[in-house]
Amino acid sequence: LIVWPESPASFYDADQTYRTFMEQLARSTSTPIMADDLSLGSKSPDGTYTLYNSASFFGADGTYAGRYDKMHLVPFGEYVPYKPLFFFAGHLLDGLPFIPGARRVLFDDRGRKYGVFICYESIFGDEIRQFVRDGAQVLVNLSDDGWYGDSSAPWEHLDMVRMRAIENNRWVLRSTNTGVTASIDPHGRIVDQMPRHIRGSLLARFDFINGTTFYTRHGDWIAWLCATL
Repeated sequence: LIVWPESPASFYDADQTYRTFMEQLARSTSTPIMADDLSLGSKSPDGTYTLYNSASFFGADGTYAGRYDKMHLVPFGEYVPYKPLFFFAGHLLDGLPFIPGARRVLFDDRGRKYGVFICYESIFGDEIRQFVRDGAQVLVNLSDDGWYGDSSAPWEHLDMVRMRAIENNRWVLRSTNTGVTASIDPHGRIVDQMPRHIRGSLLARFDFINGTTFYTRHGDWIAWLCATL
């Protein structure tokens, strides 16, 4: 699997030049490709379009096999929650055109099923488990961690993704634009890793796993029970 990260300079899903390049790359390598891009939503009265933050999938034969639209957007980064309450901010909250996706999507290539989640979605364990419950044999996280800078946040984000691997007994492939890019085994251990802030690629090991864990099947009921008690 070839995985391209989330990026602030995304391509448009409908761009034919982009599509043709990806299709040719998949065919020439006989390898499926997953890449973050932007997809057009509805058209506004002022002529602008709403956007989806998407992950497109190209099969090993070069066919475009669909996309997943990010469902859990970053508040104040991709959209403004309860915008009427922040009227005092004026136009400072304009210019965030993203809308959430409506459904989870699994990508299938030659019988292998992939579940993908984008950036901030990784911190919601109860949402990620649903990809595995629906049949994902490996998880992929596309992320843009550039806005974290050189703080501890990239490492904290990585640790959250490691928890998703442990909870669901799945390999997680994490592709980022500035790091931390890594392959994580079902025990949460980092098997392969790429240094931050370098231009390059990571040849990473992973595997496909079937079966579900207790957490995958039942979610956060233990936490809710503890909170109730």
